[in-house]
Amino acid sequence: MKNTLIIVSLLFIASFFSDITAQGFIRGGAGAGFNTNQDAFTTYDLSRDSSDIIISQATIFGGFGQGARFSLAGGYMFTPFFGIELEIYYFQGFKQNYGSNTGPTGDQYNRKGYSYQVRGLPSLIVQAPYAKFQPYARFGVLIPVFGKTIIEESWTGVTSREKQTDVDGKFSVGFEASMGLQYNINEKIGIYFNATYTGLRIRSDKATVVKDNLTAADGTVTDNLNQPTSLTIAQQIVFQDELTSESNINTSLPAFFSDFPKDIRIEIDGTLDLLKPANFPTQTSNFNSLSFSLGLKYNFGKKES
Repeated sequence: MKNTLIIVSLLFIASFFSDITAQGFIRGGAGAGFNTNQDAFTTYDLSRDSSDIIISQATIFGGFGQGARFSLAGGYMFTPFFGIELEIYYFQGFKQNYGSNTGPTGDQYNRKGYSYQVRGLPSLIVQAPYAKFQPYARFGVLIPVFGKTIIEESWTGVTSREKQTDVDGKFSVGFEASMGLQYNINEKIGIYFNATYTGLRIRSDKATVVKDNLTAADGTVTDNLNQPTSLTIAQQIVFQDELTSESNINTSLPAFFSDFPKDIRIEIDGTLDLLKPANFPTQTSNFNSLSFSLGLKYNFGKKES
């Protein structure tokens, strides 16, 4: 009985290696996706009537996960059914409405945001036996390598103003899970299509105002970042998980700066220095998404019988 079990076990293990047509592979593809598990932003869409009175306040639901992805990956199949892969892909987010205050009269305000990132994705692969149509699944750990979230604000009226703030994130880790189907043209080349769920949230690290232009009625443009009265505290932010009396923040700042972020709440008076970056409470950005990708895969390696 013992010998029979050993023989069966050996045959079972050998079956995994009995017909390996491609031990290694590379693939490349592109796709796009939309937000899932959206957050309710604490900024709103405000609408005004002809008397400049606010008549509606709409909650905005969204995230920063919607966008396009362009990927390149390589991997190795240990057996016809199991393998590993490392994917590097570029994520280019689509613009997301992030708050507005509009109407037929008076100044108009709009706020939009998007992100771009380079991400690494080491994954495990499980696939069906080789066939013309071959299902597979992939699960991996998602690691943003670098990138930024961009917040664009605009005010229009007698004068107009455009402002851009770049936000850097702290090191964060997420995950991705994919299910797909590959059409094998031959043993070397296949075309794949998959659906991928991305679960990722990124904590804010620092933010920098990189553009702040004021355009007068006569067309004169003023760079607000390079004025003698420009203050560092209005142009740079360092986010903290806990604000203390040593933090560079004060409850008077929202009244002092007309464009102080309305989604930031300050309840502590710290050590205020206008020539140093402000300290804000840490925020998180939601990058959860469902995306669909199409690509080409090339297999290489000897065939073993």
